[in-house]
Amino acid sequence: MTIIRPPAIAGTFYPAAPDVLRSEIDGLIHAAVESQTGNDTPIPKAIIVPHAGLMFSGAIAGLGFATVRALKGTVKRIVIIGPAHRMAFQGIAIAKADGFATPLGDVRCDLAGLQAALAWPQVQVLDEAHAHEHGLEIELPFIQRLFGEDADIGIVPLLVSRCSARQVHEVIEALWGGPETLIVISSDLSHFHDYDTAKRIDDNTRVMIERFDAESITSGDACGALPIAGMLMSARKRGMRIRTLGMCNSGDVTGDKSRVVGYGAWAVYAGSKDMREDEKTSKSSGGFVGMTEKLLADHGAEMIDLARQSIWHGITHGGPLRIDPASVSPALLAPGACFVTLKKSGQLRGCIGSVMAHRDLATDLCENAFKAGFGDPRFPALRQDELNDDLELSISVLSPPRDFPFENEADLIAKLTPDEDGIILSDGNHRGLFLPQVWEQLPDPADFVAQLKRKAGLSTDHWSDRMRAQRFVTRGISGKDISPRDFWQQPTPMS
Repeated sequence: MTIIRPPAIAGTFYPAAPDVLRSEIDGLIHAAVESQTGNDTPIPKAIIVPHAGLMFSGAIAGLGFATVRALKGTVKRIVIIGPAHRMAFQGIAIAKADGFATPLGDVRCDLAGLQAALAWPQVQVLDEAHAHEHGLEIELPFIQRLFGEDADIGIVPLLVSRCSARQVHEVIEALWGGPETLIVISSDLSHFHDYDTAKRIDDNTRVMIERFDAESITSGDACGALPIAGMLMSARKRGMRIRTLGMCNSGDVTGDKSRVVGYGAWAVYAGSKDMREDEKTSKSSGGFVGMTEKLLADHGAEMIDLARQSIWHGITHGGPLRIDPASVSPALLAPGACFVTLKKSGQLRGCIGSVMAHRDLATDLCENAFKAGFGDPRFPALRQDELNDDLELSISVLSPPRDFPFENEADLIAKLTPDEDGIILSDGNHRGLFLPQVWEQLPDPADFVAQLKRKAGLSTDHWSDRMRAQRFVTRGISGKDISPRDFWQQPTPMS
């Protein structure tokens, strides 16, 4: 028996009458084509488009879909990924359906693509999540009119809820394919701010997207933050380029600027070798992840050596290593914040760090390495006989923390991204911090929050209207990455 998922938003988000719908979609695409300049723009591999009702965001969505019109006759599979709005669940959901219907007819599902997605543990069949969802369906009439209502094109509709951006990235990688596959990311931008605030937030989101700064985008920036971030990781890995096609918000459409929703469209293209070099330079000069990954690639060994020397200095002199700026790479003299973690036989042995950059990174890591070894009140000071291959040292460099808004505890738990989010939770004078590495021990978001409250000196069931959260991400390096054995051989002191 053939299973077709029926339209859920025909007559509300878009016209239910087929002829009216055709006319409206064709007009939006035609207007987008007319607004484009130049005919030598390459065809995108992926687009980001909004998913509000056509009257609100249709013109912006048209800008995205117009860039892929040349794929007609080539594209055979369209992977559509968006956030789940109607219910929360763990992971990514597909529907048990052979096709999705709109007033223009049925769009078949690419069953091979769905099976490839289901091979990943974070993907499940969950019809309820798709039953009333608008974020994927709103894109289907564009696909039908652009490529043909009877075109032999299969879709892979994926709804994302509670998971990490990296888990979304893994599924995108499995479905990336070649010229026959188009990736469509469905997402609006900020929600329910006044006009000027929304413009400021959305412009910052534009900058993050253009810099491929996947790890910094949160649900406060875009409801589809996880799909966007997962796709950006894949594009960044391939040295691709991205172009902003257009942005606006609902205040531009309705005139009511008191409480608006933001919309934007982007196209992601393959880059030439020269373009990829330009992108590497661009990413290294903007965006925490790009800058930090380059810093660790270029200077990670030096950073680890400074931390190791500072711990030895604590053993022999009772204090942290004082660096000579002339002997340290200039990149490490820029302001930075880090945590230094020590583990003995896999168990925590000390962890101290800075949340905000208040001194140069080299000094910060030397001070924190010493304190992790000798100043963590949870553990006794390190002894020299503990400096052996069972003692692992690692450094985590922190992004600046950003406010992480939520409505209540359930909303906070739902918005967390396991394996990516570092969180600072506070209530008055009570404050606790978990690095993203804590997800390895506490993979359940509810448990993560409960234990973070305990670390802040609160009961696990505590809640109040004063509760606040900030989010940060990290990039790090371990001593085992540099020297798997004999790491703690006493180094030659710095002059």
